[in-house]
Amino acid sequence: MRPITRGLLAGLTVSTFALAGCSSDSKTAATTTTEAAADDTAAADEPATTNAPATPATVTGGSAEITVTVGVDDFETSGGTRVVSVPKGTNVTLSLTNPDADESYHLHGYDLEQDAAKGATAKITFTADQSGRFDVESHNTEATLLVLVVV
Repeated sequence: MRPITRGLLAGLTVSTFALAGCSSDSKTAATTTTEAAADDTAAADEPATTNAPATPATVTGGSAEITVTVGVDDFETSGGTRVVSVPKGTNVTLSLTNPDADESYHLHGYDLEQDAAKGATAKITFTADQSGRFDVESHNTEATLLVLVVV
């Protein structure tokens, strides 16, 4: 299959799942995405390299909360599989905790930062209004903690 055909097929698949989620009577909607890197990000740097599929976040009432504990369930600890997707327009809260050290977190592309003391939870809240793949990283260690995919 030609690359343009694959990209078109992936886009149609994502659109179909997104529209199907809109027609549901349920208050909880999640979308499924394919492993396709979007080119319309505002990120100045490349996202983490991963072959892991994105896991849909639980979206309730247009909002999603994603929790990451450094050294327990982050991208690096999971072997590069902590990739989470949300539909464009979702209000997202990232709750980030490092139980072992003071931390400075950064969401690339949206250019949002938050500091937290050892054991404290930093919260980054924003509207996912840009499509693409965005790294959440530690500015202390420069490790990727999460890859957020907005579809």
